[in-house]
Amino acid sequence: MLELIAEIAGLFSSIALNIQEFFFRKKREKRRRFEEENNLPKKKMLSPYDRTNILFAVVLIIVFVLGVFGFPRFNVTSKNLERVEKIKELLEKEKKVFGVYPEKLQSIKRGDPLRKKLLIDDWGTTFKYSVVEDSYLLISAGKDKKFETEDDIQFN
Repeated sequence: MLELIAEIAGLFSSIALNIQEFFFRKKREKRRRFEEENNLPKKKMLSPYDRTNILFAVVLIIVFVLGVFGFPRFNVTSKNLERVEKIKELLEKEKKVFGVYPEKLQSIKRGDPLRKKLLIDDWGTTFKYSVVEDSYLLISAGKDKKFETEDDIQFN
């Protein structure tokens, strides 16, 4: 249904643009005759298609600039998410085997050298971990590398 509405809207906007182009050409012909009769230089006139293309280009530039510089970025990166998922998996295994979540996050490493950097987020800070009742709270300090600030990322 939405596709049909989008098609109809596209059709109407195309028709409206063509009508504007028709009247623009009439206006431009009239202007060109006036310029020739009075020996005036030709004035640059932008057609509705030109204006649409310029507007489209400006919108693309604005979106690009905002995307690169303006929009706040989420601090969760794919590597961080992979680490968190692995930590969650290991914590759930611990709970399944021992019936409770571990007291310290370090215990899930179990001396495995492949898990050496598992407990460190993308900004080089060790995850903060605490057991809360029958659950746990895992916190990344975020970009500023300080806990209890606005950019902290919480997982549970």
